[in-house]
Amino acid sequence: MKLLIPLFLITGMLAGCGVDDAADDTSPQLDPNRNQTEPNESNNKLGFVRYTKDEFANDESHEHRSITIDRREMADMISRILLQNNQYEEVATLVTDEEVLIAFERSENIDNNQAMINARKTAESVLPRYYDIYTSGDKSLIQDIQTLHYSLANNPNFDYDQTVQTIIEEMKQDETPDDE
Repeated sequence: MKLLIPLFLITGMLAGCGVDDAADDTSPQLDPNRNQTEPNESNNKLGFVRYTKDEFANDESHEHRSITIDRREMADMISRILLQNNQYEEVATLVTDEEVLIAFERSENIDNNQAMINARKTAESVLPRYYDIYTSGDKSLIQDIQTLHYSLANNPNFDYDQTVQTIIEEMKQDETPDDE
């Protein structure tokens, strides 16, 4: 009996080694990690994929794939970049599908126009070019942006377009400068 147990274990291991990988053929053709041997921290430093035209043509997942931007992540990134400077005390950023609204409280060591220029350039460096960017040093707009966010969070059916346009009109009164 003692000889049968090791014999079954060895037989099981050998049978497992001979398994055909045909079951893996159901995995997507366009897997950016298909040639990666082990997880690597460098994947967080660079984004890279390589496909051939044939791989792309054989992959059916791209037909139903839409390109999206994580708006919350973009707003977070813009605000964090601005707050790394000692020129801003508080920043509120709202990213919609077309606009970026940045309201801030600036420190004493920068004038309002330069703070607006820096905020605009920061958003431009993070987001795709098609976004309309509005900036303002009006501290009351920080609360308006936050209230808009909470209104939408509490009521997903909230029609926020008019509120966004109202905030944009208030920001325009602050004369958002063009690139210099």
